[in-house]
Amino acid sequence: MTKRFWKSLAACAALAWVAGCSSATDVPERQAHAVSTQKTSRAVHHWDVMAEDVASHVADRLRDWPAGEHPVHVVVGPDDSGFNTGFKQLLATRLVERGFAVSLQPTDILLKVDTQLVQHHAGAALTSSGMRLADNVQVVRSPVGFVAAAAPVWVPTGPMRTEILVTASLERDQRYLVRSSSVYSIPQDDAGLYLPRVPAPMPAPTPIKTWRVTP
Repeated sequence: MTKRFWKSLAACAALAWVAGCSSATDVPERQAHAVSTQKTSRAVHHWDVMAEDVASHVADRLRDWPAGEHPVHVVVGPDDSGFNTGFKQLLATRLVERGFAVSLQPTDILLKVDTQLVQHHAGAALTSSGMRLADNVQVVRSPVGFVAAAAPVWVPTGPMRTEILVTASLERDQRYLVRSSSVYSIPQDDAGLYLPRVPAPMPAPTPIKTWRVTP
């Protein structure tokens, strides 16, 4: 082979090496987070702890409001899951205990709570640790708020770890007065408590007997 061939081959190899180096440095390397822990919620009592946390957060922002002069209407959604139904009752109780007037009818002050079930594959990185609220209840709070997605996030198969996102918004005249987002870890086996209720199947139609009279 000629010297010209070897020079061309060396030039191509050098270009390929430079291109490979540039592409490698353009993309940041993945780095795992430090190992951490997160508590789980395993009882209705823990829902009450969550409700107390939301009520406390709202009360801290509205401590200067005249007590009882601005009734609050509580709405928890987006569906009637077991958690949402129970959480609404517990939250209303905690608000009343703190001196808030809670209205059963819509008012100009709306406390809206949106919940979202999030399920992760077992291989996903663990969530970071957050503030301990009580035994088996840990919260990771977003001070600037978080806009929830429209539907739960599912994975196809395999073990999962599961969390619930709870976003509370105090609204008036199409404006946010208070907004907080918190993430709680829950057991995978309890995921059904955070899903919409399945309507009961319709009963089978009753057979109708007919007779034809012939002359």
